[in-house]
Amino acid sequence: MRKSLAALLLLAACACASAKLDVIQVGPWFEPRDWREVEVLTSRTQTSRPWGGIGVIHSPRVSAAAGQARLDSLRLQARKRAAAMGADAVIVTVDSAASGPQMGVYEEPELYLSALAIKYVTEASTSTAK
Repeated sequence: MRKSLAALLLLAACACASAKLDVIQVGPWFEPRDWREVEVLTSRTQTSRPWGGIGVIHSPRVSAAAGQARLDSLRLQARKRAAAMGADAVIVTVDSAASGPQMGVYEEPELYLSALAIKYVTEASTSTAK
């Protein structure tokens, strides 16, 4: 009985911890870096210099009742995925998922994380043509 309960709890914990993030490559990827070196921003206006997007990251929908801890876990996963791409920063937003018209049916609100992995431009050149 104890083994069955322990196995069930272990499976439940693994299911919660292994949400797979979708990654779409939109630019060249670079040498991976330590995830702690990747800045976490919440808006494009927080960037300090010119940049280019190298990857888009989306999480699956999660229940809004899951709380801040679940969202923090997804942010950390996104930061680690951005680091694997060689990103300098990741711009992270959390949005609510639109639910369809379900008259008379209560649906638990859902959220999803969307992030843009960016690489700062090290050299910018301007055109000499006039």
